[in-house]
Amino acid sequence: MLLVRNLTVRFGDIAAVSDFDFSVATGEIVCVLGPSGCGKSTLLRAIAGLEEPVTGSITWGGKDVSSVPVHLRGFGLMFQDYALFPHKSVEANVEFGLRMQSLDRSDIAQRVDAVLQQVGLDSYRKRSVNMLSGGQKQRVALARALAPSPRLLMFDEPLGSLDRSLRERLVLELREMLEQLRITALYVTHDQEEALALADRVMVMRGGHLEQLGTPHAIWEKPRTEFVARFLGFNNIIKPTQARAYGWPVPERVGEGYVVYRSDGFEVHPLGEFCGEVLSRTYRGDHFLVKLQVEPGLLLEIAVRWAPAPGVGDYLQLRIDPDAVFTVKM
Repeated sequence: MLLVRNLTVRFGDIAAVSDFDFSVATGEIVCVLGPSGCGKSTLLRAIAGLEEPVTGSITWGGKDVSSVPVHLRGFGLMFQDYALFPHKSVEANVEFGLRMQSLDRSDIAQRVDAVLQQVGLDSYRKRSVNMLSGGQKQRVALARALAPSPRLLMFDEPLGSLDRSLRERLVLELREMLEQLRITALYVTHDQEEALALADRVMVMRGGHLEQLGTPHAIWEKPRTEFVARFLGFNNIIKPTQARAYGWPVPERVGEGYVVYRSDGFEVHPLGEFCGEVLSRTYRGDHFLVKLQVEPGLLLEIAVRWAPAPGVGDYLQLRIDPDAVFTVKM
């Protein structure tokens, strides 16, 4: 089990990671989700031993590893750019980390055979990595990271350079593989769909701090703050006083927060709470995302799944499903 307590990493006067606390259970997949510059990669590098924390502790199985050298921590780290040797074969790339451990040649061969089978690249073992696709290179990097049998495997946006369809497929394959091997994993990404599909739990970061931690379902259904809600794509966020003035449903005990209206919680109805003018519509495959001008300065996004879709300049009388409404903190 990985346990991080009060971890702070600074670069001069800037705290890239500040008073960070979290844990990863054995066999658990935890995704670190957040925008660029929020400290995700710095957090991973500190755990790996590549950045020195100012304060805090990093323990594994109850033992503090904060002062343990990188190569003795038993942690693996996989980067977005793969960091492969372009002039070497698939097999040679996977062998590299094992040779650094001074293992017996027969043990290295057995381990390479096993991981290449696991990632589906056994038939490519003699091929140069320069002759591989992006997805195949990603698998080689994964095989190399798996070969030393790390007790914790960390990923720093490993799928960021791949096209969307390939990325979606590899996320599912990666989850299945990590589950089968019972690998404890910490995975950094800025893609919320990737995090929600892969993780057992998701940590949302903002400015070096932990903004929210929970299961993918809990994060999606109950974002805790305005930042988390907006980062997940919820843009219909208004003050409760304004919502009440329009006659819109408002949950009890909003406090100092905001009210969020899910884009799929609107329907056309002659007795709807409000009317809006269609400013734009964007085709999203299974729906149109329609932007409405409700009042000066108040825009809404609604998901339209009926046909024909409204056109620009149309006026819609809408009502709101109370079950599609929730509140967030400032």
